[in-house]
Amino acid sequence: MARKIVVDPARLEAAAKNMDGHAAEYQRLYDQLFNEVKAMGNAWKGQDNVAYTTQIEGFRDDFENMKKLMEQYSEFLKHSAQTYRTTQTEIANSAKKLAN
Repeated sequence: MARKIVVDPARLEAAAKNMDGHAAEYQRLYDQLFNEVKAMGNAWKGQDNVAYTTQIEGFRDDFENMKKLMEQYSEFLKHSAQTYRTTQTEIANSAKKLAN
């Protein structure tokens, strides 16, 4: 049985927009985490605080890399939507040139 692949560029663009929103919210949350840890560090002194803040700070690159991956995926979806849209237009234009 043959299977069809159906691509809707508008749905790809909607998914990209959704991913952009998730990436922004993700960054807002990890920025909030680091701000809270910094504020806590101002009130909590000692070796235990240093160990805690150092451990949390060690995740910064991971958080930033995840956000970049989310943004790259969004760009991939946008590019895919544009490619499909362009291909559909080119095929339709080529079909119009066929002689009867």
